Amino acid sequence: MFSIQTTSSEVKKILGGYSSPLLVGAVLSVFAVAFWYGITGWKEFRSIRETQQISISGEGKVSVKPDIAMLNASVVSESKKIKDAQLDNTRRTGAVMGFLQEQGIAEKDIKSVNYSIYPQYQYFDTPACLAYPCPPRKPPEVVSYQVRHTIEIKIRDLEKVDDLLDGVVTAGANEVGSVSFTIENEDRVKAEARKKAIEDAKAKAQVLSRDLGVRLGKIVGFSESGGGFPIFARALEAKGGFGGDVAPTPQVEPGEQEIQSSVTITYEFR
Repeated sequence: MFSIQTTSSEVKKILGGYSSPLLVGAVLSVFAVAFWYGITGWKEFRSIRETQQISISGEGKVSVKPDIAMLNASVVSESKKIKDAQLDNTRRTGAVMGFLQEQGIAEKDIKSVNYSIYPQYQYFDTPACLAYPCPPRKPPEVVSYQVRHTIEIKIRDLEKVDDLLDGVVTAGANEVGSVSFTIENEDRVKAEARKKAIEDAKAKAQVLSRDLGVRLGKIVGFSESGGGFPIFARALEAKGGFGGDVAPTPQVEPGEQEIQSSVTITYEFR
């Protein structure tokens, strides 16, 4: 077995020369590892401290008067034969379209949103059964066909809404949906509401940072929600009396539409 005791003087001399540098190297390595871990830990600690975050919400609202009215009008025709129902529907729909064009409604603002044909059935009651076997129930029969053509009308002049409601019915429409109001340039109004919401959130952040005794850093997050909703006719009032053969023209008031924005801003703080 080899051991230091049995080593020659030359070997002892060589090992003795290297023992001190090896020891120094080992000590330096230990210090280097400890220093690296210390630096890494400090960086992580500073990173955690510096990336503390706080989120503040703000709201902004803008009320505007709608400048667009949307109206759905349907022409419904029914006949025993599909062809007859289609011919009647086409004639009356054409009359409605002609009336709208006479009133200055552009072709791009008139859009067909539905055209359908439905068979109309007659159902029979189950006959009384006095003796077995009972007679079978008579199956339903097609007695007529219904053709429905629905058009969507965009009205840019709100002063014409009342007359158009009355006119499309006179021209041939026999179903008129709810009138709704909206805004043509909604993006501009939304941007204004968003700006107000951001200003509200920033003001709240300044007050909160002052109360907490912290200093706000950079903005690291932002989100937004909200929007506007179409307003339906606020009031339908008859113009004039209800006597006579002519139905009163409805009076529709658009009211105002509220566009709102809710934002959340996330800050770093120290």
